[in-house]
This record gives sequence, structure tokens and C-alpha cells, in this order.
Amino acid sequence: MVLCNQEEDCVYDPKRIKVIEVMKVTEDNLSQYDHLQSGVTPEDSHVYVMYHGTSKQIAVEIQRNGFKPSRDGMLGAGVYLSRDIQKVIRYPLNIPDSDRMVLKVKVDVGRVKVIDRQRHPMQKTWHTEHGFDTAWVPPGVGMVRSNQEEDCVFDPKRIKVLAMLKVPNLKIVNPWLNNPLQN
Repeated sequence: MVLCNQEEDCVYDPKRIKVIEVMKVTEDNLSQYDHLQSGVTPEDSHVYVMYHGTSKQIAVEIQRNGFKPSRDGMLGAGVYLSRDIQKVIRYPLNIPDSDRMVLKVKVDVGRVKVIDRQRHPMQKTWHTEHGFDTAWVPPGVGMVRSNQEEDCVFDPKRIKVLAMLKVPNLKIVNPWLNNPLQN
């Protein structure tokens, strides 16, 4: 039982564990930004750690020039992120695991609008007509194919890259996954 209300995993066979990065833990990178669990509603004007899955080539471009928001998507224009790293390691779809990167970012969410159903009246107008900075889709509401949470940040200047993480081969790390790219 985990008393701190955090997730815990137990891996019986240590050969199934692969270290993908060693980071020096400092007070600065440990507690400066909130690590909010994916099911918890983000609060206005807070800074949170999130993740963005992309290709190696685009990751380098983002490091050099910053994020370029998509023109349209489920939540309209913006940069799509998630607090759930298990979700973003599968993106982009249809490229080899070896070409994937995860960007660990800090995000000043500004004003947050919860979009919790398809055809929500503000699903694509939360920023342009209502002045919100971030739209958040909670996990389990049936809007995201993986059923995991998703965030859309309108202004890429609210996002700062903290680290570039190499995605491990999902089939080696998680051999029990049937089709990891399906979610």
C-alpha cells in the first residue's frame, strides 16, 4: 500500500528494467515545478511539468526555434501535451520507436478551461473567443482514443523545454504490450 497517494509499480524481474537517463536531482529540478498527476485538474496560473512526443528531427527543431502550434486538432490550434509520459512515448504514430523523442517541458498554464465531452461548446473556441490559455481534457471522458488526459496550450511562449528524453523500444521494455502504437 502506498501511503502518499502516488502510483507504485513492482517489477519482479530486474532484467525488464532499463535505465534510459540519469539526472542529477537538485532542489531546483525536484520541486520548482509541480508534477501533477494526470487525473487532477490543473489550477490557473500554475507551472507544471508536461511531456510532448515527437521525432528526433522535430525535437532538435523545437530546441532551436521553439514549438510551432498545430493549426487545428481536437481542441483547435495550439501545442498538444500531456502530463502522462506513458501516453506521449507512443507519438508520433507510425514511426519506429528508435526515432521517437519525448520533450520534458515546464508549462505556465495561465487560465485553464476543462473540456470534458465531445462537442463541448468551447471545444475549439476556448482561446480565440473566451481568452483561456490552456484547454485540458481529463482522462476517462472518451475524447482521447487512449482515454488519457491531454492538454492544449495556445501560446508556445508558455512552454520551456527542460530535457530531451530518448524513448526506449516499447517491445523490449514492455514485451507484454500487444500493439503499443494503438493507444
